Amino acid sequence: MTSDYDSLAQEFLAGLIPEERTRLYNDLLALEDVHKLNQHSSYYTFKNLKRAVHRHSERRKRTFRYMNNLSNELVIHQIHEQHFFKNNYCIHVYFNATEYSYVFIDQLLAHLKAPATSPLRSFQEITV
Repeated sequence: MTSDYDSLAQEFLAGLIPEERTRLYNDLLALEDVHKLNQHSSYYTFKNLKRAVHRHSERRKRTFRYMNNLSNELVIHQIHEQHFFKNNYCIHVYFNATEYSYVFIDQLLAHLKAPATSPLRSFQEITV
């Protein structure tokens, strides 16, 4: 499963222009910080009683949308959910309209953080 995410991440990043790669990297770093803070936390509030009457409500906090030269689309929604009085955050990741787990974002970040390697040159000995 991770190898699938790895190949999809490489394919997507290969089609991005450098400015988009930089913007994606910065957005994913910000998203990673929010995810680390909120992934295992939830809280209760009685402030929004109008919304609490509904069993479930969901509001998008931020949406990131990227399209590369190969027409692959990456959409990331950061969502605030409320079930009665319980609130939590979740992140939905869609690549070409297919939902993936947060592991896909981890793979993208791993590839973006890895230094770009140039091919090694082989030198031939020249005799004079």
